[in-house]
Amino acid sequence: MASVESPEPVLGALEGAPDASGVFVVKLIGEIDISNATKLGTALDAMITGVDEPVVVDLSGLEFMDSSGIAMLLRAVGGAGSVEVRNPSTVVRRIIECTGLTEILRIHS
Repeated sequence: MASVESPEPVLGALEGAPDASGVFVVKLIGEIDISNATKLGTALDAMITGVDEPVVVDLSGLEFMDSSGIAMLLRAVGGAGSVEVRNPSTVVRRIIECTGLTEILRIHS
């Protein structure tokens, strides 16, 4: 399993690996904001390069995400072609819904 952490893991981390059915799942953990979104986004892009569609992003471990995190997920959609967002917290779900991006960042609980 690939894993990349920011200098302070509590601020944000990601892990990625195929699940039992072969779908590539990336789990975002902690917080994603302007302080770590570029680094985590670069790692996410590297993880999903060459991965067959779809890519699933598990947000169950994500406590907070600002617009930098949204931009990071949108870049992932551009790179993967299809991204499904799973298990966002109430706060993260609301952020995605308020941006009007639920057609692009399809949410599944």
